[in-house]
Amino acid sequence: MTDQLSKVKIALQLKTDEYDDLLKIYLEDASDALKLLLSINEDLPQPLEHIVRAVAVKKFNRLKNEGMASYSQDGESITFNSNDFDDFKDEIEQYRKDNNGLNQGMWVNPYEV
Repeated sequence: MTDQLSKVKIALQLKTDEYDDLLKIYLEDASDALKLLLSINEDLPQPLEHIVRAVAVKKFNRLKNEGMASYSQDGESITFNSNDFDDFKDEIEQYRKDNNGLNQGMWVNPYEV
């Protein structure tokens, strides 16, 4: 988690530890949500950790605008995705496809059955 936290802080260009507790919550929530999407209980595979970081950055950038679908002020308009994982649906689907357990053989020793 510490490595993830430091990478998120670099992405957000945060130099202090003022938001560390909040970022840790965002990272944990994103990790838990991704595990749920993937139907896994163990640690996330390393190649998918970037999704957790990206979702945490999105959540942080929405700070104080949580729950809004869009925001407008003085001609500037911002629209938020309703699902933070939408940008990664292809990667999530590919992981599911590669790890669904189908077409994977298993050796069974008939003498031990």
